[in-house]
Amino acid sequence: MYTILNQNGEPVAYIQNMMIMDLNQEHVHGILIGDCFFGKKNHIIGKIFNKTAYLVNGEIVGKVVENKEYKNIALKKSHMQAAWDILSNIKEHTSTWIVETANWSKNPFLFHLL
Repeated sequence: MYTILNQNGEPVAYIQNMMIMDLNQEHVHGILIGDCFFGKKNHIIGKIFNKTAYLVNGEIVGKVVENKEYKNIALKKSHMQAAWDILSNIKEHTSTWIVETANWSKNPFLFHLL
């Protein structure tokens, strides 16, 4: 499993079963399809490459690290439903080439998924 860290190296989300979950593992805020991540909006938010989460504008919103101590939770029906809601609302699943920058977004990772 993976943890998404903010600019200060603090955990802000987990990735489990291609779902982006909050730290309490209660809510699904986004999903991954390949290296692309999506949230409540109906289009791609960004991509993960080089262990970094980039917005489509190239700003960094997180660092992705392997977390060997992470305990998988038993997924609930509500998790699956939330992930399905996000997936079924995606209208645009492609993006232009993302040119990575060294600039961090002013808004936190989960903000972009709302």
